[in-house]
Amino acid sequence: MQVLLQLLNVLLPLGYLSAVVVYVVLYTTRAPWSVRAATVLARGVAATHAVYLLLATVAFGHVPMANVWEAFSFVAFALTTVYLILEWRLRDQATGMFLLAPALFFQVMSSAFVTHTREVEEILRSSWFGLHVTAALLGYAAFAIAAVYGLLYLMLYRTLKGKHVGLVFQRLPNLEILGKLNVSAMIFGWGNLTLGIVIGVVWVAGLESSGRLESDFLSDPRFLSATAVWVIYSICLAGRYAFKWPSRYLAGIAMVTFGLLLASSFVVNFVVESFHSFG
Repeated sequence: MQVLLQLLNVLLPLGYLSAVVVYVVLYTTRAPWSVRAATVLARGVAATHAVYLLLATVAFGHVPMANVWEAFSFVAFALTTVYLILEWRLRDQATGMFLLAPALFFQVMSSAFVTHTREVEEILRSSWFGLHVTAALLGYAAFAIAAVYGLLYLMLYRTLKGKHVGLVFQRLPNLEILGKLNVSAMIFGWGNLTLGIVIGVVWVAGLESSGRLESDFLSDPRFLSATAVWVIYSICLAGRYAFKWPSRYLAGIAMVTFGLLLASSFVVNFVVESFHSFG
């Protein structure tokens, strides 16, 4: 199994690179073969990546997210998976290169530096941990994608107002589609973050009741940060459906909120102490 994992670790960056190249060709030329091949190739890479993550889980006895390089691989998988779901839902391939290029970066970094180990904290072997982190990272990946769609929306909006539409912007989906992609990504992220928070609360409550965890998770910085992010995106979605906020407002909010998410993650990970830190 170790040999197979090493082989997949080499093949995954090549797969992502191939997918990015095909999506670039699709975006720039609309060649019929690229339209047919892009989604099939991306789905194949995502399926292969899922097999890699499953094999690593079985081989090392824990979900492969115990260090930053393992987490980078899962981020690449999450970005690709969320993108493919949105592409399938709205039947638009034009933004593939913008989302798979970051996935390629994360997987290249992971493949170059990843080290797997069986020697991890016992808490990281829990199936609750796997479910909690998987849901949370899928949510954060969706928020990142929403921010990208928000940026593309605002760039196209300003370009159309200026009436100087170059080739790059001509190839983008129209504002209506970009707005739907932005909102759909936020909904997907909100749903997964909700699931991640609920699983985490149930899991931690069980740990506290058994005496295996003494910290008060309600005052934990990462829990508070995730809750604040959840509240902000809840307000965004409520504004969309209850108050009919225009798509350009949501595009800007998606970018700003994701920026706040990154800033809070830096503070939580490197400045303050949290029971989410292991080792």
